[in-house]
Amino acid sequence: MKKLNVNQMKYLAAVFMAVDSLYLAMPGVFPDWFHLITRFVAPLFAFFVVEGFFHTRSREKYLSRLWIAAALMQLGDYLSFLLLGQNRITDNIFLTLAIGFGMMCVWERAKSAEKGRKIALYSAGALIFLAGAAFSVIPITIGRYSFGLEGGIQILSVIGIFYLFYGSRKKQVLVFLAWNALLLLLTGVPLPWNYETPGLWFSELCFNSENLTFLFLPFLLLYSGEKGKKSKFNRYFFYFFYPAHLWILHLAAFFLR
Repeated sequence: MKKLNVNQMKYLAAVFMAVDSLYLAMPGVFPDWFHLITRFVAPLFAFFVVEGFFHTRSREKYLSRLWIAAALMQLGDYLSFLLLGQNRITDNIFLTLAIGFGMMCVWERAKSAEKGRKIALYSAGALIFLAGAAFSVIPITIGRYSFGLEGGIQILSVIGIFYLFYGSRKKQVLVFLAWNALLLLLTGVPLPWNYETPGLWFSELCFNSENLTFLFLPFLLLYSGEKGKKSKFNRYFFYFFYPAHLWILHLAAFFLR
């Protein structure tokens, strides 16, 4: 089954990302299951950030790209807040991935540090995770503008677990499944017997499906472990596609309302 390389899987994920963005930009227009079938996208990109961490030639350049993309995306989000009102863009997965990549950098330094410093660095990485988790629940507010961390604890969990258990796919998957099950127990999941009809339950499940992060795991069976063709287009496609498709969809929603 391992037929797709990194580039091919990212392009596949980009298609489903556009489907989800279409659903969110124009609420009520498209069926709820649009949201459910796209739950694998963000965690799959987080998985590839971990893969990239171990295969990139320069972690410093990779981290810089993520932070530059995150800063530009956040500026764009703020601009959409000023121009589009209720149709503003709130997404910024670059920020979540940049924080997660930074967390891995801290932990990587801990591996070669002396015992006392090792404990401090692993603790610092854990604090980055906790701060990111808090940021996903408690947004930063500046005047009338507020923003949080997209994906938050779910995406940082993928990065943290798949980094810490890198080299053993079995351990990665089992630990992540256990962690995801714990998240579901703590946050709750819509149960069918609590709703008047199966349709209402399914609609609620589709809408509140952020913690179904484990849905990305089957896609790992398709991953060949290969990068694919190296080119600037493949390297930078997502950095341009992500903000561009959001602006197109949110502008369309603004003018069609």
